[in-house]
Amino acid sequence: MATIRYEREGGGKVDEIAWQAQELKVVERPNGPAAAAMIAGAIGVLVLGFLTTLNEASTDAHDFLEFWKSVGPLSGKTLIAVGAFLGSWLVLAPLLWRRNVALNTVLLVTAVLITGGFIGTFPKFFELFA
Repeated sequence: MATIRYEREGGGKVDEIAWQAQELKVVERPNGPAAAAMIAGAIGVLVLGFLTTLNEASTDAHDFLEFWKSVGPLSGKTLIAVGAFLGSWLVLAPLLWRRNVALNTVLLVTAVLITGGFIGTFPKFFELFA
């Protein structure tokens, strides 16, 4: 950037700024931490779907998942699913920390896991095991 000073007719001086393009320094960061978070979230969804189906299929699982009586088995299902998310994130994050992974593959794995979890929480599916 440079300042240009010139005189106008009548003796007035004017300062103008001339903008000059500069080369940007682009630092590409690894996408491994984001990939780890996406896969870990999908694992949490899959665990929630599995536990929902298991809860319907077994009275022992229903009783085990009932952490708080006022909430019912939903309390156990969600706490275990959140634990699965955090646990898998803690494992995957250091493994993928400074890596660039193929996001197409990560998105495909994430979509498959989330689809499995969604199917497990769909009433028409888990009522088959009642």
